[in-house]
Amino acid sequence: MNIINLAYFLVILIYLAIGAAIIFHMLRYKINRHAAMVMFAIYSLGSLVLLIFNFSFFKMVDWNQIFSLFTL
Repeated sequence: MNIINLAYFLVILIYLAIGAAIIFHMLRYKINRHAAMVMFAIYSLGSLVLLIFNFSFFKMVDWNQIFSLFTL
């Protein structure tokens, strides 16, 4: 099951890198500073909530049972 955790970790790293790029561009190329800060807060909070839910759902999956279906 180590390969599944490694693949999930890689997906999370890509998610965080893309999120960092979005936040950078959101704050760097702002038209209105107040609007940029509000968008930053909404995006950051929403991303964090989605990441927490995704991680909790990932941990709830029984990977041994899923892979045992392929080794009949």
